[in-house]
Amino acid sequence: MDIYILEDNLIQQGRLERVLSQELKKYNKDLSIVHTFDKPKQLIEAFESTTSNQLFFLDIEIKGEKLKGLDIAKIIREKNPYATIIFVTTHSEFMPLVFDYQVSALDYIDKSLSEIEFRKKITRALAITMKPLGIENDEIFDFQTQHTAIRIPLNQVIYIETSPQKHYVILHGTNNQMTFRANLKDLEKASPSLVSCHRSYLINPKNILRINKLKREVEMTDGSICPFSRTKAKMLIDTFKRRNLQ
Repeated sequence: MDIYILEDNLIQQGRLERVLSQELKKYNKDLSIVHTFDKPKQLIEAFESTTSNQLFFLDIEIKGEKLKGLDIAKIIREKNPYATIIFVTTHSEFMPLVFDYQVSALDYIDKSLSEIEFRKKITRALAITMKPLGIENDEIFDFQTQHTAIRIPLNQVIYIETSPQKHYVILHGTNNQMTFRANLKDLEKASPSLVSCHRSYLINPKNILRINKLKREVEMTDGSICPFSRTKAKMLIDTFKRRNLQ
Protein backbone atom coordinates (compact mmCIF):
# COMPACT_ATOMS: atom_id res chain seq x y z
CA MET A 1 0.00 0.00 0.00
CA ASP A 2 1.21 3.49 -0.84
CA ILE A 3 0.70 6.25 1.73
CA TYR A 4 0.86 9.87 0.56
CA ILE A 5 1.35 12.97 2.69
CA LEU A 6 0.67 16.47 1.33
CA GLU A 7 1.98 18.93 3.92
CA ASP A 8 4.02 22.11 3.45
CA ASN A 9 5.03 22.48 7.10
CA LEU A 10 8.25 20.57 7.85
CA ILE A 11 7.38 20.05 11.52
CA GLN A 12 3.97 18.61 10.69
CA GLN A 13 5.52 16.49 7.93
CA GLY A 14 7.92 15.01 10.47
CA ARG A 15 5.13 14.41 12.97
CA LEU A 16 3.02 12.46 10.49
CA GLU A 17 6.00 10.49 9.18
CA ARG A 18 7.11 9.59 12.72
CA VAL A 19 3.69 8.34 13.84
CA LEU A 20 3.12 6.42 10.63
CA SER A 21 6.57 4.83 10.82
CA GLN A 22 5.96 3.70 14.40
CA GLU A 23 2.48 2.35 13.70
CA LEU A 24 3.51 0.59 10.49
CA LYS A 25 6.09 -1.42 12.44
CA LYS A 26 3.15 -3.36 13.85
CA TYR A 27 2.67 -4.74 10.35
CA ASN A 28 5.11 -6.13 7.81
CA LYS A 29 7.77 -3.42 7.51
CA ASP A 30 7.83 -3.85 3.71
CA LEU A 31 4.07 -3.62 3.37
CA SER A 32 3.74 0.14 2.87
CA ILE A 33 5.68 3.00 1.36
CA VAL A 34 5.24 6.58 2.64
CA HIS A 35 5.62 9.39 0.10
CA THR A 36 5.80 12.98 1.40
CA PHE A 37 5.24 16.10 -0.70
CA ASP A 38 4.91 19.81 -0.03
CA LYS A 39 3.66 20.66 -3.52
CA PRO A 40 0.31 19.39 -4.89
CA LYS A 41 1.66 18.95 -8.42
CA GLN A 42 4.36 16.56 -7.19
CA LEU A 43 1.81 14.41 -5.40
CA ILE A 44 -0.53 14.23 -8.40
CA GLU A 45 2.31 13.23 -10.72
CA ALA A 46 3.55 10.58 -8.28
CA PHE A 47 0.30 8.75 -7.61
CA GLU A 48 -0.84 8.71 -11.24
CA SER A 49 1.70 5.99 -11.99
CA THR A 50 0.52 3.45 -9.42
CA THR A 51 -2.59 1.30 -9.04
CA SER A 52 -1.89 -0.03 -5.54
CA ASN A 53 -4.07 0.64 -2.50
CA GLN A 54 -3.67 4.28 -1.57
CA LEU A 55 -4.04 6.27 1.65
CA PHE A 56 -3.78 10.06 1.55
CA PHE A 57 -3.17 12.53 4.38
CA LEU A 58 -3.90 15.98 2.96
CA ASP A 59 -3.40 19.38 4.53
CA ILE A 60 -6.25 21.65 3.47
CA GLU A 61 -4.24 24.87 3.23
CA ILE A 62 -1.11 24.61 1.07
CA LYS A 63 1.25 27.51 0.37
CA GLY A 64 -1.36 30.03 1.48
CA GLU A 65 -4.12 28.57 -0.72
CA LYS A 66 -6.81 27.87 1.87
CA LEU A 67 -8.77 25.15 0.07
CA LYS A 68 -6.03 23.62 -2.09
CA GLY A 69 -6.15 20.29 -0.25
CA LEU A 70 -9.86 19.97 -1.01
CA ASP A 71 -9.22 20.58 -4.70
CA ILE A 72 -6.51 17.92 -4.70
CA ALA A 73 -8.89 15.50 -2.98
CA LYS A 74 -11.37 15.90 -5.84
CA ILE A 75 -8.64 15.04 -8.36
CA ILE A 76 -7.61 12.01 -6.31
CA ARG A 77 -11.19 10.80 -6.05
CA GLU A 78 -11.67 11.13 -9.82
CA LYS A 79 -8.54 9.09 -10.52
CA ASN A 80 -8.98 6.53 -7.76
CA PRO A 81 -12.52 6.11 -6.40
CA TYR A 82 -11.23 3.56 -3.87
CA ALA A 83 -8.51 5.71 -2.30
CA THR A 84 -8.77 6.53 1.40
CA ILE A 85 -8.58 10.29 2.03
CA ILE A 86 -7.94 11.96 5.39
CA PHE A 87 -7.64 15.70 5.94
CA VAL A 88 -5.10 17.01 8.44
CA THR A 89 -5.34 20.74 9.25
CA THR A 90 -5.39 23.45 11.89
CA HIS A 91 -8.46 25.04 10.31
CA SER A 92 -11.43 23.46 12.08
CA GLU A 93 -13.67 26.05 10.41
CA PHE A 94 -13.09 24.23 7.12
CA MET A 95 -14.63 21.00 8.41
CA PRO A 96 -18.13 21.64 6.98
CA LEU A 97 -16.54 22.25 3.56
CA VAL A 98 -14.95 18.80 3.65
CA PHE A 99 -18.40 17.27 3.33
CA ASP A 100 -19.63 19.87 0.82
CA TYR A 101 -16.87 18.75 -1.55
CA GLN A 102 -18.29 15.17 -1.42
CA VAL A 103 -14.93 13.41 -1.71
CA SER A 104 -15.90 10.74 0.84
CA ALA A 105 -13.14 11.56 3.28
CA LEU A 106 -12.65 8.91 5.94
CA ASP A 107 -11.68 11.36 8.67
CA TYR A 108 -10.64 14.88 9.62
CA ILE A 109 -7.63 15.27 11.94
CA ASP A 110 -7.02 18.50 13.81
CA LYS A 111 -3.29 19.23 14.12
CA SER A 112 -3.88 20.81 17.52
CA LEU A 113 -4.86 17.44 19.02
CA SER A 114 -2.69 16.04 21.78
CA GLU A 115 -0.07 13.52 20.71
CA ILE A 116 -2.19 10.68 22.15
CA GLU A 117 -5.37 11.70 20.32
CA PHE A 118 -3.45 12.45 17.12
CA ARG A 119 -1.91 8.96 17.21
CA LYS A 120 -5.31 7.39 17.86
CA LYS A 121 -6.65 9.00 14.68
CA ILE A 122 -3.71 7.72 12.63
CA THR A 123 -4.01 4.24 14.12
CA ARG A 124 -7.73 4.14 13.30
CA ALA A 125 -7.06 5.19 9.71
CA LEU A 126 -4.52 2.42 9.25
CA ALA A 127 -6.80 -0.12 10.91
CA ILE A 128 -9.60 0.64 8.47
CA THR A 129 -7.40 0.81 5.39
CA MET A 130 -4.95 -2.05 5.79
CA LYS A 131 -5.99 -5.58 4.87
CA PRO A 132 -3.63 -7.39 7.31
CA LEU A 133 -5.93 -6.37 10.14
CA GLY A 134 -8.48 -8.80 8.70
CA ILE A 135 -11.13 -6.17 8.02
CA GLU A 136 -14.06 -7.73 6.19
CA ASN A 137 -15.65 -6.02 3.21
CA ASP A 138 -18.94 -5.61 5.05
CA GLU A 139 -17.23 -3.33 7.59
CA ILE A 140 -16.85 -0.70 4.89
CA PHE A 141 -19.71 1.01 3.08
CA ASP A 142 -18.31 1.19 -0.44
CA PHE A 143 -20.52 2.50 -3.25
CA GLN A 144 -18.96 3.42 -6.59
CA THR A 145 -20.66 4.56 -9.80
CA GLN A 146 -19.81 6.98 -12.59
CA HIS A 147 -21.62 9.65 -10.57
CA THR A 148 -20.68 8.73 -7.00
CA ALA A 149 -17.71 7.48 -4.98
CA ILE A 150 -18.33 6.86 -1.28
CA ARG A 151 -16.18 4.79 1.06
CA ILE A 152 -16.73 5.12 4.81
CA PRO A 153 -16.82 2.75 7.81
CA LEU A 154 -20.15 0.93 7.80
CA ASN A 155 -20.77 1.67 11.47
CA GLN A 156 -20.88 5.39 10.57
CA VAL A 157 -23.93 4.82 8.36
CA ILE A 158 -27.12 5.27 10.39
CA TYR A 159 -29.68 5.19 7.59
CA ILE A 160 -30.29 6.20 3.99
CA GLU A 161 -33.50 7.67 2.64
CA THR A 162 -34.75 8.77 -0.75
CA SER A 163 -34.33 12.46 -1.45
CA PRO A 164 -37.08 14.82 -2.67
CA GLN A 165 -34.66 15.40 -5.55
CA LYS A 166 -35.38 12.71 -8.14
CA HIS A 167 -32.74 9.95 -8.49
CA TYR A 168 -30.91 11.08 -5.34
CA VAL A 169 -30.65 9.71 -1.81
CA ILE A 170 -29.56 11.15 1.55
CA LEU A 171 -27.10 9.24 3.71
CA HIS A 172 -27.36 10.11 7.40
CA GLY A 173 -24.06 9.34 9.13
CA THR A 174 -22.72 9.68 12.64
CA ASN A 175 -20.64 12.72 11.66
CA ASN A 176 -22.28 14.12 8.55
CA GLN A 177 -25.03 13.94 5.96
CA MET A 178 -24.44 13.31 2.26
CA THR A 179 -26.71 13.65 -0.75
CA PHE A 180 -25.71 11.75 -3.87
CA ARG A 181 -27.10 10.19 -7.03
CA ALA A 182 -28.23 6.59 -6.43
CA ASN A 183 -31.25 4.40 -5.76
CA LEU A 184 -31.96 2.27 -2.72
CA LYS A 185 -32.03 -1.03 -4.64
CA ASP A 186 -28.47 -0.55 -5.89
CA LEU A 187 -27.32 0.52 -2.42
CA GLU A 188 -28.88 -2.56 -0.85
CA LYS A 189 -27.06 -4.79 -3.35
CA ALA A 190 -23.78 -2.97 -2.72
CA SER A 191 -24.07 -3.32 1.05
CA PRO A 192 -26.17 -6.34 2.14
CA SER A 193 -25.59 -5.39 5.79
CA LEU A 194 -28.08 -2.56 5.35
CA VAL A 195 -31.75 -3.48 5.76
CA SER A 196 -34.71 -2.22 3.75
CA CYS A 197 -37.40 -1.39 6.30
CA HIS A 198 -39.54 0.68 3.93
CA ARG A 199 -39.53 1.47 0.22
CA SER A 200 -37.93 4.84 1.03
CA TYR A 201 -35.46 3.75 3.74
CA LEU A 202 -32.39 1.59 4.25
CA ILE A 203 -31.19 1.31 7.83
CA ASN A 204 -28.09 -0.04 9.55
CA PRO A 205 -29.24 -2.66 12.11
CA LYS A 206 -26.15 -1.93 14.21
CA ASN A 207 -27.45 1.59 14.76
CA ILE A 208 -31.00 0.71 15.83
CA LEU A 209 -31.80 1.97 19.30
CA ARG A 210 -35.32 0.58 19.69
CA ILE A 211 -38.34 -0.60 17.71
CA ASN A 212 -41.89 0.57 18.31
CA LYS A 213 -44.10 -2.22 16.94
CA LEU A 214 -47.34 -0.35 17.62
CA LYS A 215 -46.34 2.72 15.62
CA ARG A 216 -44.20 0.69 13.21
CA GLU A 217 -41.26 2.99 13.80
CA VAL A 218 -37.54 2.43 14.32
CA GLU A 219 -35.57 4.83 16.48
CA MET A 220 -31.95 5.12 15.43
CA THR A 221 -28.93 5.94 17.59
CA ASP A 222 -28.96 9.58 16.44
CA GLY A 223 -32.60 9.98 17.53
CA SER A 224 -34.02 9.79 14.00
CA ILE A 225 -37.30 7.95 13.46
CA CYS A 226 -37.68 5.70 10.43
CA PRO A 227 -40.97 4.03 9.48
CA PHE A 228 -41.17 0.36 8.61
CA SER A 229 -43.83 -1.39 6.57
CA ARG A 230 -46.05 -4.19 7.90
CA THR A 231 -44.42 -6.69 5.52
CA LYS A 232 -40.96 -5.84 6.90
CA ALA A 233 -41.90 -6.05 10.58
CA LYS A 234 -40.91 -9.67 11.33
CA MET A 235 -37.64 -9.47 9.39
CA LEU A 236 -36.70 -6.24 11.10
CA ILE A 237 -37.47 -7.48 14.61
CA ASP A 238 -35.60 -10.75 14.01
CA THR A 239 -32.58 -8.83 12.72
CA PHE A 240 -32.64 -6.55 15.77
CA LYS A 241 -32.83 -9.54 18.13
CA ARG A 242 -29.91 -11.30 16.42
CA ARG A 243 -27.81 -8.16 16.67
CA ASN A 244 -28.47 -7.89 20.42
CA LEU A 245 -27.44 -11.52 20.91
CA GLN A 246 -24.06 -11.00 19.26
